[in-house]
Amino acid sequence: MPSPVLAPKVSFILQIKVTIDPKDRATFLEHFKPVYEAVIIEPECAYFFIGENAQEPGVFRWTEGWTKDVNWFMTNQITKAYYEPYLKATEPMFTSPRVAEMYSPIEGMGHITME
Repeated sequence: MPSPVLAPKVSFILQIKVTIDPKDRATFLEHFKPVYEAVIIEPECAYFFIGENAQEPGVFRWTEGWTKDVNWFMTNQITKAYYEPYLKATEPMFTSPRVAEMYSPIEGMGHITME
């Protein structure tokens, strides 16, 4: 039987929301996937989840947990070269401004169910 385990300890949680025309979905994901694959192997990235709104196709939200603080992220992570082609290709697809929010985790209240 699966049981909840504590999620990896993180310094901050980043949530991003982007909205695109649903007709651009395949192209968006084609550009998103290489960045996703690069980010998840970064040693400071504890987890990364992305989903698409079931009621609003074209609305994507992802959550990243980082073991380093926001200052480190802004100085060392978001400046990495692999973001540039993704941003150049996808930002013109956005039908509303990107929303980025940073959260502080609440100790002991982050669990993942593992099988």
